[in-house]
Amino acid sequence: TIGTKAHGLFIDTNNTVYLADTANDRVLIWFNGSTTPTSIISGGLDAPYGLFITDNRDIYVDNGNTNNRVDKWAFNSNSSVSVMYNCGACFGLFIDINNMLYCSMYYSNKIIAKSLNTNLNIWNTVAGTGTAGSTPSTLNGQCGIFVDNNLNLYVADTLNNRIQKFASGQLNGTTVPTGTITLVNPTGIILDFDGYLFIVDQFSYRVIGSGPYGYRCIAACSGTSGSSSSQLNTPYSLSFDSYGNMFINDEGNRRVQKFLLVTNGCSGTTSMTTMSSVTSVNSTQSVPSSTSTYGTSSTTVSSSTSLSYNLPKFSAYATWSSNGVTLFNATTVGTSPYGLFVNTNNTLYVCE
Repeated sequence: TIGTKAHGLFIDTNNTVYLADTANDRVLIWFNGSTTPTSIISGGLDAPYGLFITDNRDIYVDNGNTNNRVDKWAFNSNSSVSVMYNCGACFGLFIDINNMLYCSMYYSNKIIAKSLNTNLNIWNTVAGTGTAGSTPSTLNGQCGIFVDNNLNLYVADTLNNRIQKFASGQLNGTTVPTGTITLVNPTGIILDFDGYLFIVDQFSYRVIGSGPYGYRCIAACSGTSGSSSSQLNTPYSLSFDSYGNMFINDEGNRRVQKFLLVTNGCSGTTSMTTMSSVTSVNSTQSVPSSTSTYGTSSTTVSSSTSLSYNLPKFSAYATWSSNGVTLFNATTVGTSPYGLFVNTNNTLYVCE
């Protein structure tokens, strides 16, 4: 179902899963627990790569391959509106807490951003110069992006084999050290509640994660590509559901793999955290709300969430099952799935 080429993956706070099925010009959506797509978005899309879903379940999809724009599909709408006009595909999309939309322009070697609070098509370059390079101010074929609540921009600088961090308002990035681990074509990146990085190391066929004791491999750690349940083949993107389970777009195998968070051991406390909105006269702030139980994971969900994606808070000893479960394969998501997103309701969205 996921086709031969899928890219962006997103899981929202309802555990809805979204996947960009690039080869079939569509976005696939699975509600929590579903094994077949609950919804398909396809009107007017051309090879979508990146996608992002907001807390009110609006879907932002890259439509830049030939259409040079980003489209917004309102929740339960049958049509879209264009929210950004750019000059190429967005391999990664992100919306920060200030309602700024970021587009990772792989072919242009830069990140652009536009406020969604205005209808004017005014965007600024926030990272990269438009020329490929490996200096602090340049990027080279970057893919995934993530913006934390301090507005630091993290970039999977793919062809430079590094992760770059750009402080808010700064055009010179710093390379995030990964200890003894050498990255080879990193494509996907996500942070947890404590700011620890999780990286899709594409041509090492694995996912690595950081923690209080440094970086380690956390999924597909054999060092070789393959199609077994413990292996990946050129993975592209990842996302967490509200239980801390990890979803990986295993692009080369044309499938989405789910690696379960191990919660039945004596490895410490794992707490799952969501963000609740606290509105004052001058600002809206995100305040963590979490629960913890020994050896298990649990989630406290507030009545109003300001973030649409899951920010799990893991223990220092958190581990995931060494064998992944195939949720969807090429029969469902076609031959070219790229973008994947799981919202906070655990609904899965896919760009195909």
